[in-house]
This record gives sequence, structure tokens and C-alpha cells, in this order.
Amino acid sequence: MFTEDLSEFLDSTEMADNATIGASTIAGIFDNQFVEVHGIEGVRPVFVCDEANVATIAHGDALTINAISFKVAGIQPDGTGLTSLILEKQ
Repeated sequence: MFTEDLSEFLDSTEMADNATIGASTIAGIFDNQFVEVHGIEGVRPVFVCDEANVATIAHGDALTINAISFKVAGIQPDGTGLTSLILEKQ
């Protein structure tokens, strides 16, 4: 794992967004990627954040980003201290 300070990349006053998970607010990078699989088009919302902030998150947990409700469909730690939360819009 990197020992670098990730706060510069996850600064909500710069390019990061805030997500509300329960009573906590955490900063991360939200991306609502366009995807196409076998001719089916859609979007794949992903929230990348500091893994320490989501250590106890579980599949199905609810979170809100930019006033849009999501639930966690996947949890993908990358081994560098960041975790990608694969989201499903509610």
C-alpha cells in the first residue's frame, strides 16, 4: 500500500464529491461512466474513496451523492489505499 497522503486527490473543495453514508460524509471521486456490453448501453456509477473511510461498508448499504440515492453493489479495494464502490441508482 502507498503511504502517500491521498487528501489532495480527495479534496471536495477541488475535484472530489461528498457522499453521505449513514451519519458520515466522506470525500471521493464520483464517476457515472457510460458502458456498453453486448449491445446494451447504460451507466456504471462508481465512487472512489479512501479505503479507511469505507472499511465497514457492505453490499446493499445506502449512500447519497449529489442528492441522488444509491446502494452499494460492489466493493473493489485496489491495494493502494483506495476503494471503488460500484453503485446502483435507487
